[in-house]
Amino acid sequence: MFVGNNGQGKTNLLEAIYVVAALRSFRTAKLSDLVSFGEEKTNIGARVVKQGMTRVYEIELALGGRKVRLDGKAVRPLSRYFGGFNVVVFTPEDLSLARGAPSERRRFLDRAVFNLRADYLATVQDFEKVLKQRNSVLRMAGQGSMSPARVEEMLAVYDVQLAQLGLVIANARASFLELIRDELAQAFQAIGRSEHTASTRYVSKIAGSSPQAVEAMLREGRAKDLASQSTQLGPHRDDLAFELDDRDAGGFASQGQLRAIMLAWKTAELSVLARAHDDLPILLLDDVSSELDPARNAYLFEHLAKQAGQCFITTTHERHVLLALDRADYRIENGQISS
Repeated sequence: MFVGNNGQGKTNLLEAIYVVAALRSFRTAKLSDLVSFGEEKTNIGARVVKQGMTRVYEIELALGGRKVRLDGKAVRPLSRYFGGFNVVVFTPEDLSLARGAPSERRRFLDRAVFNLRADYLATVQDFEKVLKQRNSVLRMAGQGSMSPARVEEMLAVYDVQLAQLGLVIANARASFLELIRDELAQAFQAIGRSEHTASTRYVSKIAGSSPQAVEAMLREGRAKDLASQSTQLGPHRDDLAFELDDRDAGGFASQGQLRAIMLAWKTAELSVLARAHDDLPILLLDDVSSELDPARNAYLFEHLAKQAGQCFITTTHERHVLLALDRADYRIENGQISS
């Protein structure tokens, strides 16, 4: 447990742990944002001891890219880097997710899918590259800097790639929600202790389709894409719906119910990952306890004591953390950790 006032670096510590595990941040889409102002690069490293084996994970982040090493050696292919340890993060921002932007819910869901499938990150990155290239063609078409025939030729190529990669992403997201659905409902009942039911739903126009069907939908939406100069169909337009009694939770649930749904999601995510990997994930809990009422706070730590593996918890005051055993306490001040 790490105690400190706001602005002392508590979340930075959790972000560093998450990045070294996932090669992505839960706070920003650009890893270069982690480099301090006025500096050209930064280094993050972790020594991970698991089942008697010690491995060293290292990342060098620069404004122009990153270098990744495992046990002192460059990692190729990058998929070899993942799988040694899994990390689940829970932040105060997660509690307002149901009422937030769809893009934030997609990122939230992608983090969960990645924990289950190490190859998912590479697929998302490949999709983002193709999407960027396709949108570039659409912009050039709108500016008249490319002939109509060339535009059609290029879009036809990108449609095939976009359909294939987009389906992998959409189907992986939908499959994850199938895995977590029952766990989420059970966890919500335990937390809320009410007759209400919580569920999630993946909102997608392409999930479950064939690549050929998605290509046809892209062709049908060509005029709309050209007019907006952006791709309107694909997993980047999908959404994750949180529901309470089959109604949109963001519109109908109370603040307490929304918090219970998100806490149930993380509880369910821990269970799904532990079962899939036969290994308890590391939990990063960022100041969430101060946002919860005493009953839900008590449930959280009761559950963690039974099911979670190693936990890194940040808080502004010790009283928020209802754990009496198996804890080590530290303080963070001005980015420095002390016991």
